[in-house]
Amino acid sequence: FATWGTIIGFGVIGSITPLLFASRLIMRFGSRAIIRFSNYGAMVFLVTLAFSSDPLVWFFLNASFGFFISLMGVSVNASAVMLQKQISINVMGRMHAGWSLGAVAAAISGGLATVYLSLEIYLLIVGVVTLIIFEFNLRWLLSPTEDGHLEEKANTVKRRIYQMPAELRLLAVGLFFGIYPEVAIIDWAAVFAKDVLNADVALRSVPFAAFMTGMIIGRLSMTRLARVWHPHTMASRGAFLAAITLSISALTAGQLASFNPEIGLIATGAFWGLAGLGLAPVSPAFYSAAGHIPGVSTAWAVSSLSLFNAVISIVAKTVMGALSEGVGLSLAFFFPIVMAVGSGFIAASVVKRARRSELDAAYPATGPISIVVTEDGAR
Repeated sequence: FATWGTIIGFGVIGSITPLLFASRLIMRFGSRAIIRFSNYGAMVFLVTLAFSSDPLVWFFLNASFGFFISLMGVSVNASAVMLQKQISINVMGRMHAGWSLGAVAAAISGGLATVYLSLEIYLLIVGVVTLIIFEFNLRWLLSPTEDGHLEEKANTVKRRIYQMPAELRLLAVGLFFGIYPEVAIIDWAAVFAKDVLNADVALRSVPFAAFMTGMIIGRLSMTRLARVWHPHTMASRGAFLAAITLSISALTAGQLASFNPEIGLIATGAFWGLAGLGLAPVSPAFYSAAGHIPGVSTAWAVSSLSLFNAVISIVAKTVMGALSEGVGLSLAFFFPIVMAVGSGFIAASVVKRARRSELDAAYPATGPISIVVTEDGAR
């Protein structure tokens, strides 16, 4: 277990590496070409993961898979943000909902495959089906002449990661604070159901399923709700809602489960469903805002956010594990809860800045018109 844990842990190197230069590839070739290239690379290495049990070989294959899937993630996010800027309609929510749906589909199909298929056949089917669906939808992606990367390239300055503008650094922190509660639930949901709720094996996926259901509903609703509320207003209030519901769950789940396991499971599922609904707009909102920072290309901003989150998440996961062992999982959940609160405040500050910029833009472009009064004023 120590060997494989080390392999999986250091495999994150593969995910972080492309974030260092992804923006340059996107600015050179366009997002669609990079999405296609990285998708094929990811599927090839995904299939090969099933055919090796040698630790060193599997480490290379896993890191390579992480490399391509991370590159594809940055490219897809950048493409979605650039599309959203062109059509002025919020599409990030639906795009991120697609990822959530994919995670649920992978969990369900993977569970069924353990009964009916071998791992090799299952991963081969996943890879082939993914590529077929992708090629069918390729025509709907923005071409290199349509995605706006050439215009951005002409109007931006090359930067290093340490040269992030202050506004982008704020977005990076807010995004991390908003994403980590979601990551914590994904990592610890099964353990929470087992150790805190004492749920049966067949029911341990209920809290996670409720959380993902709420998140999918929330993200699919963002396009319509964005017509009424600013995306960061939704993100701010949603983050506060998630913090409140997760706090109630952390404080009451154990007591309810000790009184009646079914009641504890149902209550936790309800609270986590609301938490998923609240966290749903956070990530799309912060990624969307990254595309509107002056002098910074969308691809560079998105890759910088992803790199920051990938590196800091390693530390956060370590802290979460230590807290779980030290004070118990229920109290450890207040670590991501505090982050959700921080994300809510940062999202609220982004809304205020956006409103100030809108007011600034409302002033007339000309200066005051001087009126010269002469003695011959009648004329």
